[in-house]
Amino acid sequence: MTLDTPIPTSPARGARLTVCSSHAIPPPPGDPAWPVPPKPEIWAAWATARERIQAFAPELVVVFGTDHRRAFRAVIPSVAVALTATARGDRNGPVGTYPVAGDTARALAEHLSAHDVDIAVAHRVALDHGFGHSARDLLGGIDRHPIVPIFLNAASPPAPSFRRAAHIGELVGRFFDDRPERVLFVGTGGLTHHLPPYTLPDDGAERDEDERLALYARLSQALADPSLRFDDGWDREFLAGLGRRDRDWLQAAGTDVVRRAGNGANEAVCWVAAWAAGGQPLQVLAYRFDATTGAGNGAAVALSGWPASPLAA
Repeated sequence: MTLDTPIPTSPARGARLTVCSSHAIPPPPGDPAWPVPPKPEIWAAWATARERIQAFAPELVVVFGTDHRRAFRAVIPSVAVALTATARGDRNGPVGTYPVAGDTARALAEHLSAHDVDIAVAHRVALDHGFGHSARDLLGGIDRHPIVPIFLNAASPPAPSFRRAAHIGELVGRFFDDRPERVLFVGTGGLTHHLPPYTLPDDGAERDEDERLALYARLSQALADPSLRFDDGWDREFLAGLGRRDRDWLQAAGTDVVRRAGNGANEAVCWVAAWAAGGQPLQVLAYRFDATTGAGNGAAVALSGWPASPLAA
């Protein structure tokens, strides 16, 4: 299915749709002085993706997201399924309680454990904008659909490799193969971007949001490297890989990610997991590279079709 293909009016039970999106923060209503550079093509792509999601009418949403050293502090799992969760509201994000499908989430965690994934489960975790922005921008809010949040560590090394993320995503997809729900898989996170504070090891400290923002502002200035510049090369290689069914590209795209695209590009493990869970190629709705933001910043929105079977062509 391409964007020119008519949208089916009644997607089959058991069908699946995959949508992946960067965090490109829109301005608050009526605030022309919002300091984030405008990304109108990304915002327009969100609108298109929302239309597809509404037409698909998911009965369950599985979100692969990361954290920005907020939710997991004393212990930082590599992979975690949230059994109950709230939205933290940072970075102009939503607040409230996610309608987590707890029984499904627990069964999925047991499925992953049975297939040799060292999985953690999380209760009452306050998820940050790594989940909240995409819930708002793609779903229209955090409470629109039953949800299963799956955390993949990206901000506090070691992050899962792209091949590991694909393996986890495939296992998640298999879990839903014999279930009747229409499932939306969402992958969140940035493409090329670099966060100077994250060049330091995670100290595990708890900080309120004001303390965190003040610290990161100081570190961003102190640790900035004017010679560090990225272009759109890695983004385009990565997005081209998501347009395929095979996994041959994962090793090359997943090697030296920090050197080629910045430490923030590790968040793309969430895209890989969602791509593998859906089992279909993704088509890019919009892509933007901003060379004026930091060392360079890439953002995109991509989605699949919805075959009646997860493995349909």
